[in-house]
Amino acid sequence: MPAISPVFDGAAGRTAVRAASGPAQGRSDRRRLAIGILVCERPGPTPFAEASFVRRLLDAACRHGLQAFAFDPSTLEDASRTVQGWHRSPEEGWVRTDAQVPDLLYDRAWPDNAAVRYRFREGLARMRAAGCFHLLNGRLPGKSEVLRTLSRYEDIRPLLPPSARYRGPVSLSSWLSVHGESAFLKPTHGSQGRRVISVARRREAGAVDLRGRDGANRPFRLDRMEEATALRRIDRWIGRRPYLMQPLLDLRNDQGEPYDLRVLMQKDGSGAWTPAGTVVRCGKPESVTANLHGGGRAANALAHLSVLFGESAAKPLLRDVELASHAIVSRLEQLYGRFAELGLDFGVDRERRLWFLEANTKPGRASMICAGPAAVQQAADRPLAYARYILLRSSGRVFHEFDPM
Repeated sequence: MPAISPVFDGAAGRTAVRAASGPAQGRSDRRRLAIGILVCERPGPTPFAEASFVRRLLDAACRHGLQAFAFDPSTLEDASRTVQGWHRSPEEGWVRTDAQVPDLLYDRAWPDNAAVRYRFREGLARMRAAGCFHLLNGRLPGKSEVLRTLSRYEDIRPLLPPSARYRGPVSLSSWLSVHGESAFLKPTHGSQGRRVISVARRREAGAVDLRGRDGANRPFRLDRMEEATALRRIDRWIGRRPYLMQPLLDLRNDQGEPYDLRVLMQKDGSGAWTPAGTVVRCGKPESVTANLHGGGRAANALAHLSVLFGESAAKPLLRDVELASHAIVSRLEQLYGRFAELGLDFGVDRERRLWFLEANTKPGRASMICAGPAAVQQAADRPLAYARYILLRSSGRVFHEFDPM
């Protein structure tokens, strides 16, 4: 592997990692135009999660002239720098063969539990010890840091709900008093709606209602708890995890379902940002989140918003969502380096006010079906088109350096 050195990308105002030698030095085009899809192997009829999407990725790689295979980093053979790569055979289905680790990797790994997560990270650590590798997509810090830095920009600040770090029961009690007697708490490094909790004071003095989802994404509900007891219980439950406090926004439809808008923003084959699709995710009425992993469902965005606000209001609202999405991904790249794709979540309250909720660097694909066949196809094609764009940059290859620890 050629040596790497940091270079400052002045046009974007950020530091990237660039190969010090030319892209073809010491390797053929066949070796150079390769990408690995990171997965976590598991027992069962499909060898890893998102098998249908990974299959689309492998098909898209062929169309873009790339070699591609899926692999679990725990299969690394240190001496040979080979892994057990998964390919799709029309006759045999998923098959494994030895493969050299590519320099460019696309993370689509979904660990099922702590043990699998440890095995995955340990494999990545051994890969890094054997020689640097690079991720197609970048990384973001915790939710609180992202919101704090985005709040610097006047064009984005109105989209951001008030936020503060949770610092114990006193901070939560003060928040409730200032922000409408309610709060929504979420882990700054959480995903898929796990371990979130809402707190709402009741009319009777000293009582609160709690709603949330535990670490296994199971919903829970506790009504009419004595407030001091509830705040102590929340504090024990949070422990040392960093949490974010926000207002409990009214983001429910007429059926009482919590819902949000997911926008999948992706780079295309020329490195330009473009939306693959926008969909609505609806949770169950008893839930506090709209995540599909928590039992939610996906719906067509225009149809859903038209029922709530009328088509004449829904169309400009979706245009506002697209404009906001372009502004946010542009700012996030200025702040945190290059990305290939980002999933952006927005809420719309009863007054049709748009709120930016969070950004995800590993957005799922299940909801894109509701955006139409073109969105489903683009969701797989664009990461590979962008990978080819990166690998063929005439000025040298620009990557994200990934720290797996």
